[in-house]
Amino acid sequence: MLFKEAEHKRAFRKDVQGGKGELDCFYPIPSEEGPQESRFRMVGRMTLAPGGILGLHTHETDEEVYIILSGKGLYTDSDGRRHEVGPGDVTLTMKGKKHALEALDEPLTFWAVIAR
Repeated sequence: MLFKEAEHKRAFRKDVQGGKGELDCFYPIPSEEGPQESRFRMVGRMTLAPGGILGLHTHETDEEVYIILSGKGLYTDSDGRRHEVGPGDVTLTMKGKKHALEALDEPLTFWAVIAR
């Protein structure tokens, strides 16, 4: 199965998960629009504006991976610890765990992948 970049859906979201700022999203697989037989619920390339925050939230029934492409940010894990992240870093939030992400002085671009 192939998802061509020219066919990705674009969306601008504000104050995601109770955070602040704007998130520019390109979705090859928008939330809940993927193939029904797939475990992938969402795949998107996101850019969080400088100073923007994806609010702390829990993944009750799924897991999420962030793959940082560019920029610098702070990732908050389920224990409340904050970790600086940058290009090449990968985060994993397991089922039942929490996470948040904050962009520092520049846009933070990353892939977000949610699977059941």
